[in-house]
Amino acid sequence: MNPYCIRFLLGCFLWIVSALAIAASAELPRAENLQTDAQQAVADKKPIVLFFTLPNCSYCRIVRYDYFLPLLKQRTGNDQPIIREISVTGQNRVTLFDGQRLTETELAERYKVHMTPTVLFVNHEGDVVGNSIIGGDHPNYITLFDKSLAEASTKMAGKRVRVR
Repeated sequence: MNPYCIRFLLGCFLWIVSALAIAASAELPRAENLQTDAQQAVADKKPIVLFFTLPNCSYCRIVRYDYFLPLLKQRTGNDQPIIREISVTGQNRVTLFDGQRLTETELAERYKVHMTPTVLFVNHEGDVVGNSIIGGDHPNYITLFDKSLAEASTKMAGKRVRVR
């Protein structure tokens, strides 16, 4: 086989592998253990952002890739929000704030999420503490997100936080 052809095929293979690795790393953290997230929320004095999505939802992709992933890369330390993604049709089990375990679908039902994307701001007990954001076609989405996050943080600061 021609050495140039081998180099070309090897280059194509390496490009595909690197593209897949980049795509795999560009995901938001999934909701797995909200009890652990609640401990971090108490320590950092900030709410938890629950991002409810649906597979193949174009607005969910816009919020995930155009807003939340860049936001998480830009902000570090205590400025970085705690964002957890939850699929409204997902069957993965999530440990709730009280230790109970539900599927992602059951969690979406508990919070009465009927449209995606939906963003909820909750405290360490799972209570909604800010204005939710429904949909992904808002002009100035990050400004709206920051305002809602700040309002939720203010509401949490006004309530005495109990450590469990």
